Amino acid sequence: MQFDKSVLVEGFIAETNEHIDTINDCVISLRNDAGNSDMIASVLRELHTVKGTSRMMGYPSLEQLAHGLEDVFKGIQQGKYKLNDQIVQLSFLTGDCVRRGLSHIHEDGTDDVDVSAFLKVFAKAAAGELFSTDMIEDRNNQETAAGESSGENETDTRSLGNITTIRVSIERINMIIQSFDNLITRQFRLKHQLEELKLFEQSLGSGDKNTGITGIKHSVRRIRKQIEEDLSLMENSVLNTQHLVLDLRMLPLDMLFSPLKKTIESEALALGKDVTFDIPQTDSMLDKIILEQLNDVLLHLVRNSIDHGIESPEERRALGKNPQGLISVHTRQIASYVVITVADDGNGIRYDKVRDKAAGMFPEQAKAIAEMDERGLQQYLFLSGFSTREETTALSGRGVGLDIVRTSMEKIKGKIRLRSKLHEGTEFELTIPLSLATQQGLFVYAGERKFLIPSHYITEITAVSAERFIDMQNQTVITVHDQLIPVYYLSSILGGAKTETASSVIVVEYLEKQLAVVVDRIEQYVNVVVKPLPPLMRDFGALEGIVFDENYAIIPILHIPEIMSRLRTLPAYDIKKYEAKNERRIYTVLVVDDSNTTRQIEKTIFEASGYQVETAVDGIDALDKMRARHMDAVVTDIKMPRMDGLVLVNNIRRLEEYADTPVIIVSAVYDPEVKAQFMDAGVQAFIVKSDFQRGNLVQAVKELLGEEY
Repeated sequence: MQFDKSVLVEGFIAETNEHIDTINDCVISLRNDAGNSDMIASVLRELHTVKGTSRMMGYPSLEQLAHGLEDVFKGIQQGKYKLNDQIVQLSFLTGDCVRRGLSHIHEDGTDDVDVSAFLKVFAKAAAGELFSTDMIEDRNNQETAAGESSGENETDTRSLGNITTIRVSIERINMIIQSFDNLITRQFRLKHQLEELKLFEQSLGSGDKNTGITGIKHSVRRIRKQIEEDLSLMENSVLNTQHLVLDLRMLPLDMLFSPLKKTIESEALALGKDVTFDIPQTDSMLDKIILEQLNDVLLHLVRNSIDHGIESPEERRALGKNPQGLISVHTRQIASYVVITVADDGNGIRYDKVRDKAAGMFPEQAKAIAEMDERGLQQYLFLSGFSTREETTALSGRGVGLDIVRTSMEKIKGKIRLRSKLHEGTEFELTIPLSLATQQGLFVYAGERKFLIPSHYITEITAVSAERFIDMQNQTVITVHDQLIPVYYLSSILGGAKTETASSVIVVEYLEKQLAVVVDRIEQYVNVVVKPLPPLMRDFGALEGIVFDENYAIIPILHIPEIMSRLRTLPAYDIKKYEAKNERRIYTVLVVDDSNTTRQIEKTIFEASGYQVETAVDGIDALDKMRARHMDAVVTDIKMPRMDGLVLVNNIRRLEEYADTPVIIVSAVYDPEVKAQFMDAGVQAFIVKSDFQRGNLVQAVKELLGEEY
């Protein structure tokens, strides 16, 4: 019987990654305790296991790597030579190569990595001869560059995206089963109570209506209370089950810290710097999707600290510092968020250089940049390609700066706070949700449109007060805690007219920038399940997802970083012009479709473009609403119950006030004959759903209404 290793591959990859983590941890410990025989024995056990399992699985390259490094550590165990920085670096590079092999196995089933250079170095090291890892590092950098150019992750550490299995304890499975059992029990009770109600209905339908009415009322009241109680318990069970299932995707934050420690040691050795670290263990669990992005963020911040922050031992001595630099990564959990602080005791940020560089990149902003405080200058550090370094190193030459940190944090709905003091160090504080599956925030209204503002961006909520609004150089600002914060109406931000019913101001913050958003009404604070944007809404950058409210209506989530980025591009003198442009007539569009999902998506698209929207479920409903209220344009489906699209169009054209009203068909299928029928009936545009995009639908309506697009 032929051995089928495919069923074991994922387990092999996961276990080998764990072995590499353990080896790296042991090697890091041995740097400070080189004579620890137990630690050396642990390294040899791990390497022996990797060698054996690789041989059994038929991966010769991985077997050779493990065997070669095993020979090197046997020499240390036998006292032939001592652990030194070169062997430490060789160990790290070997682990990176093993992980590249694991990535190849995951992608195409082969451990296709070139180990020839490693084998030559292993032979020299095991013989106690002088050796260099330069050849390996050059090859490693070439392969890394090739991976980056093809869109692969820039790091050589374990790829979290390759984790397709998660270990789940029996206890957690039992909790889910128990929660489902509770739901089934409540379901049976509700069915029984419904049967009782049917019997009462039958008894009321026969005999003397006055007979036993009082008793029936008492019974109905009793059943109603039972149903209310069971519904409440079912809601709790559903919520509990939802949390239990979502928690299955959670992974320990600690799994990022072992590669992080290895990175600090490896990169410091490469740059000739003496760096230690303080990275305590944490019990925090994060969504796998968040960990994937956070991995790059932490690695980049640590590399940034080593390359830009920590001085050389000679420079540190001259400044009266400990020659050994310190990088710390501390975590704490606050409610449904984890706060990670990445700090170094290096030279801090030279804000004078930041100011000069920013003025050179943006000469039109030179005057404003010259007057900015340190907090204002921080925004430039997160721009793509921004760096104050004149010379490049293997790390600083990557050309991505802190832009990758900003974009990754935006993807996981995180916040960044930066603190730095010259010659004392720099600290990045990352606030990250534990999961992307749910979102806390405020339901707010801009006119009749409803949106969700995520709570982690909100710093202040206050009532609209005219005396707190100040006009400064054509920019309206509001005073909050002695700070002047620019004010924008949410309705204007989203392309509509500024409303006159504004009641509240919500101050949001991102990357040390604040914005006061004026809304018409705050409905409530909610914690809801997040859904991705439907394909038709994904090109609308101001939105980051959707949720459903209690009426199952689609509510867009505002993407605050994108909104703030857009508004920062508007010069202050253009603000009045920008808001005046939006003081236009608000048109009303009628969306007709028997699919609730389609209605909600099209409604959201038009509202996001500044239109008022009414919806109808079919042609009859549409005509009723058109008679009750004037519509400026109609967007309708073809096949609907009661009255289809063609009959609806014919009826619309019979109404004198709608003889020239734009009518657009959005159809699931394209049939030239059907299209001709509709065009003959007076339709101005025919859009097929397969070709549907938010832009072409809105553009069609704007053109037919005579608006600029």
